Amino acid sequence: MEKKEDMEFNEPKIIKTQDENGEIHNFEMIDIVSIDDQEYGLLIYLDEEEESEDEEEVIIMKLNKVDGTYNFETIEDDEEFNKVVSFIESEGGLEELEEKL
Repeated sequence: MEKKEDMEFNEPKIIKTQDENGEIHNFEMIDIVSIDDQEYGLLIYLDEEEESEDEEEVIIMKLNKVDGTYNFETIEDDEEFNKVVSFIESEGGLEELEEKL
């Protein structure tokens, strides 16, 4: 397992996703981690205007590359999700993420 270090996020990377109801949601990608050859995007939801900066929540989504384009997917498997969270915690990533917020 390794943390992907080669991406620079000098400017906000805004990601737009479409949910199953066809609604578009905006996220800021703050990091990407790679675990067992699978990449995961760490995102902050941008559409919630009432939310204060103190309440920002990091969302983890699975990244799959299809025809040269990344697709973001919800992690359905609890074991896989917990593995990603444990990896981020073990790497001190939560402290780094808090600094980026």
